[in-house]
Amino acid sequence: MRFINRLVISLFLFIPSVTMAQHSEIGILGGTAYYLGELNPGMQVSNKINPAVGVFFRKNTSKRYALRFGANYAKIGASDQITSTTWSNFRQLSFSSSLLEAYGILEFNFLPYQINNYTTNSYTPYVFIGIAGFMVSPEVQNEGVLSTTAGGSFIAPSIPFGLGLKFNLSGNMGMAIEWGMRKTYTDEIDGLSESYLGGYQLSNSQNNDWYSILGITLNYKILTESDHCPGVIN
Repeated sequence: MRFINRLVISLFLFIPSVTMAQHSEIGILGGTAYYLGELNPGMQVSNKINPAVGVFFRKNTSKRYALRFGANYAKIGASDQITSTTWSNFRQLSFSSSLLEAYGILEFNFLPYQINNYTTNSYTPYVFIGIAGFMVSPEVQNEGVLSTTAGGSFIAPSIPFGLGLKFNLSGNMGMAIEWGMRKTYTDEIDGLSESYLGGYQLSNSQNNDWYSILGITLNYKILTESDHCPGVIN
C-alpha cells in the first residue's frame, strides 16, 4: 500500500515541463461498475453488474501526459447466492448501494497522441493513476428472512488506477475504452459488520473492499485560437 501511495505522489510531482501541444477536452463515460469484497471475493464480474455514468475534463499537458478530473455515478452490489461458496451459502446476504465518485488522475500515453492531429498517432494505449473520494449508502438484505438494513452513508478515499485505449473518432471527437480499479481504505462498502447474530463473523476487517468501473468514453477536443490558424498544429 505504501508503494501505491508513493507512486501517486511521484506521478503528480513528475508532470512534464513540456507545454507544447496542450489542449483540453470534455467528455462523458458510460459503462458498468462492480464491487470486490466479502460478498464477491473472486473477481466475479457477473455478480450484480450495474450501470455507471460520468463526466470529465481532460487537460493534455503534452502528447504523452494528461490530467483528468471528473465525477462518476454508479450502482454497486453483490449477492451470496451468486458467489455460491460454503460460507456464502450459510451467510445468505446481499447488498446494494449507489456510489458517487470525484477524482483527479494522471494519464500516460504509450504513443504520442492528440485528437485530430495528423502528426501524432491515431490511437494509443494508456495507463492512469490518481486520487479520488467516494460516497456510498449500502443496504444489506438477509436473503433468508428477507429483512433489509441500511448501513448509513459515508465518504471515504480511494486510489483509482487502470488502463485503456484511446483513438480518434471523427474530426475533433475521440473515444476510449477504459478499465479501472479503485483501492479503498474501508471494509464497509458492502455494509457488513464484523459480527452477526450468534457471533458469526461476516467480514474480515483486515481486507478492505474494492470497486471497479469499466466503460467507454466519448470526448470532444475544445478548439483554441491556434486550431483555426492555417499551418499551426496544436
